[in-house]
Amino acid sequence: MKLFLFINIFIICSFSTFGQKQKTFLDRANKAYERQEFALAIENFGNVHALDLVSRYRLAMSNQKILNYSKALTIYRSILDKQWEGKEDVYLNYGLMAKNLGQYGKAGDAFKKYLFKYPQDADVRDLYLSCQQDYLNELQKNKYSVQVENVLFNSPERDMSPLIFGEGIIYSSTRRDLNEGDVHHRDGDNFLEMYLINKDENGMFSNSNIVHEHIASNFHVGPSTYNESKSEFFFTVNLPRQSFKDDKHQIVHHLQIYQSKYNPEKNTFTRPSEINLNKKTHSIGHPTISDDGTKLYFISNQEGTHGGTDIFVSHLQDDGNWGEPVNLGNVINTTGNELFPYWYDDNTLYFSSDRHIGLGGLDIFKATMENDSVTNIENIGAPFNSSTDDFSIVFNKGSSVVEGFFTSNRTGGIGSDDIYMFKQEEKDFVVLVIDSLTREPIENAIIECYDKQKMATHNFVTNTTGFVRFNAEQKNQIESIAAMSSTYKYKELPIAQMGRQENIYIIELVKGTNLQLIGNVYDAVSLERINNSEVFLYDGDSTVIKSIGNTVEGHYEIILNRLPINNFLISNAEGYTSENTVIANPNPDKFGIIHQDIYLKKVRNENLLKIESIYYEFDSSRLTSSAITKLRNVLSYLSNNENSLVELNAHCDVRGSERYNVKLSLDRVHAAMSFLVGKGIDKSRVRIDYHGESITYTDCIDCSENEHQLNRRTEIRIIKP
Repeated sequence: MKLFLFINIFIICSFSTFGQKQKTFLDRANKAYERQEFALAIENFGNVHALDLVSRYRLAMSNQKILNYSKALTIYRSILDKQWEGKEDVYLNYGLMAKNLGQYGKAGDAFKKYLFKYPQDADVRDLYLSCQQDYLNELQKNKYSVQVENVLFNSPERDMSPLIFGEGIIYSSTRRDLNEGDVHHRDGDNFLEMYLINKDENGMFSNSNIVHEHIASNFHVGPSTYNESKSEFFFTVNLPRQSFKDDKHQIVHHLQIYQSKYNPEKNTFTRPSEINLNKKTHSIGHPTISDDGTKLYFISNQEGTHGGTDIFVSHLQDDGNWGEPVNLGNVINTTGNELFPYWYDDNTLYFSSDRHIGLGGLDIFKATMENDSVTNIENIGAPFNSSTDDFSIVFNKGSSVVEGFFTSNRTGGIGSDDIYMFKQEEKDFVVLVIDSLTREPIENAIIECYDKQKMATHNFVTNTTGFVRFNAEQKNQIESIAAMSSTYKYKELPIAQMGRQENIYIIELVKGTNLQLIGNVYDAVSLERINNSEVFLYDGDSTVIKSIGNTVEGHYEIILNRLPINNFLISNAEGYTSENTVIANPNPDKFGIIHQDIYLKKVRNENLLKIESIYYEFDSSRLTSSAITKLRNVLSYLSNNENSLVELNAHCDVRGSERYNVKLSLDRVHAAMSFLVGKGIDKSRVRIDYHGESITYTDCIDCSENEHQLNRRTEIRIIKP
């Protein structure tokens, strides 16, 4: 009996002791969480046998804060559909973690559920839209044609926030080879110290060292900026002696900006001092300064911010102090976090944000400014941005090409944050047209470029040195290039077979005569030439442009490589209806010239019948089912009114380059024209024109998807006799 009582008492005491330990661990975890010591919170939450919903949410958030996205996602998933007051926040954070991991479908679904409760949240609407495939396709394009490489001096720890400093780089790092300081319980890493690395005699970065004994701290030393004209160095710190207790009586070490004078001759820094903008009640940091030293941009969470941190600007005053900070406004600042601004010039500011439409985590954006007012922002896309955090971009402004550095914690790096180098690929390539015998350049030679469908897409004329310059995007669309002139024979070569030397493609021409199609574009009534008209030579089935002729004072010349049998011309001019002109006599005269004039009629509003436009999917010329239905109505009208014509004008939204959109609008108008011609409408009754992005239905700066959709259209007008 005594033994039985002893065992029961022992069990009860054991459970009591276990329960007390569990409560102790939970208390420690919650206190660490409230102090934002997330690594310590995770450790203590892990010692608790069973966590309630709030504790599981805090554990997920702690993992999110130290960038352990996969673990955070798993924990959020376990409480995703639980009914409690934090349910919508779980959806939002689950979506953010899924997006950071590139799981855009799951992220989009989570954001949609959040928006069901908070449909007015415009920033989360952007997060949702950025998970849609058309946006992803656009963001994942390498539109700046850059190559990105992980720099060799990265460590297995965190290396971040590069600053080009003379011939070297200043950056912040938690590396342990030179820094054996205390561990920060927020993320379990060392505190950030600031390092300088220079190039060796072979031009390679080597030998990182602490910047200077004066630029050091027991806490973090972070993002910095340097004004060379005044030798002023500004950097971010948080110091223990500047601690402040928040409304929960938790000690907060706010960020502050310090400045120091650099002596280039002695390579020394003065002891740093606070700038007058520092306050104990809030953080300011991540400084970037204009070249003239009069404008300081920085981030802050001070009262009146739109979200976590906003970007501000302050102007230098006559007394040497910085003026009252001005928030840059809600075009750039969101309910999330805007961080790591970088002043490029008076009209351009780069920054990172976790809320604007992006690929995930922090993305790098380009802001266009006018008088300190942000007028537009643009996601600079891949490969700068990934599904994870990308930030702290800087440019080497002294370079002849676009190059610089940024920070990312993308997959495949050496440490948790790595510094990456970017450099723009050779963007231009040149076609040189020369005489095959004399090797001399040929001036005023006509260059035509053809795509894979053998459609003429570009038309250029060589300069006095025989050159024509193209950009990389145009090159990617080109399958072959033809060169010709009035005294040299036509020659077309596949671009893959052209002689190439240092990005120069060479076409050798032989002297001789070519077939030429020439003529004038006239007003059908006054018989005066129409300036600035365009002329296109089409093949017989209306689907392929054989050649392009831009008129000069109403006169055009097109060099041919074969007789234009069953070909016809389409001409356009502002204020006139497009005209399809069959080549009356495709046989040349004794000089190899075929003559064909074109007559255009002015548009009369009383003869126009406007039909509802047809619309396209993003980056597509495919006719949707709705578009086909509308074109069937046009087909029916034309079939019942045999003297009427139809005019098709195709357009694009403002995304993509101007040249790409011109080609896309051409493809769109061809799709609509081919549908009608294929159903029996004579091609002479179909007038076409295409405008790229030059004529938008709705003018917008930061366009919504609905506004983009309205711009992706072909306008249809019936021209009655």
